[in-house]
Amino acid sequence: MKTFAATLTAMGCALACTFAAPAFADRDDHERHSPKGHGKFEFALIGDTPYSSVDGFERVLGDINANHKIKFVLHAGDIKNGSSLCSDEMFVDRLNRFNRFEAPFVFTPGDNEWTDCHRANNGSYLPLERLSRLRQIFFPVAGQTLGRKTMAVESQGGEFVENVRWSTQNVMFASLHIVGSDNALAPFTTRSAADDNEVARRIAATVEWINGTYAKAIAGNARGVLFVFQANPAFEAAVGSADRKGFDEVLAAMIEGAKTYGKPVVLSHGDSHYMRIDKPVREAGAAVPNITRVETFGSADYHWLRVEVDPNSAEVFSVHQEVVN
Repeated sequence: MKTFAATLTAMGCALACTFAAPAFADRDDHERHSPKGHGKFEFALIGDTPYSSVDGFERVLGDINANHKIKFVLHAGDIKNGSSLCSDEMFVDRLNRFNRFEAPFVFTPGDNEWTDCHRANNGSYLPLERLSRLRQIFFPVAGQTLGRKTMAVESQGGEFVENVRWSTQNVMFASLHIVGSDNALAPFTTRSAADDNEVARRIAATVEWINGTYAKAIAGNARGVLFVFQANPAFEAAVGSADRKGFDEVLAAMIEGAKTYGKPVVLSHGDSHYMRIDKPVREAGAAVPNITRVETFGSADYHWLRVEVDPNSAEVFSVHQEVVN
């Protein structure tokens, strides 16, 4: 297995190639021997998978399960491609695959599994009906992850049971339900006022969840914050532009909160099928130094990102590309 390491520094990302030996130590051993609960740990980051090949996904699943240091697995949404059925059978198939991960599995929805299900080749579903069904199947117990080994998390609850957050070794993590297709504002034939109202409620809830996560991080002196969501929210586009439709409010909350917080913040998403690590938020011609974007592998690239977290380092997060043959 080839490993390519990319360290997130305060001002940018350095990329270096290494070859890593497989790790088979007990999953929690390196934390038990760390002082003050601020020890190093690792987690896996995936997204836009399975797309067209469940075989490719199975190889990634096996590779992640073989690494016994992985504390949890984050999935940034899109569990199918945009031209396939949004059936209950597909949902159950994905649920069963996700529950085969040895580590706790955190999933945030993407547009392919509900927003875009109105398409004829998706089954001509009503998106809000699919969203309701998705929540029933993937989030049956508020505050509990998927995976063979579950993990207790804080859920936003109510309508937005899928938004969760937790702290590991004094580093904060939160999932946000932000999807492509203009955050579900894209038009379609059967669109109604109910669809528009859903977007307004979800954006308001997401902004509340972002602000609350930063508030907890500041109050608890957390060493870093990572948000995971599906959509590429067009960081580089102008505020109020068509490219940012549906994203301006959530981006403002993420960016302003990060500047107030002042410590490393990772904004992790999928959607573009283009793995990258960069500094996408710029003000007055310069990057906001403590904000880093990490985009997952996706679509035909059946690989994964291994993220090392060192709460005692200045950078906190370092990302390694795990290329699965």
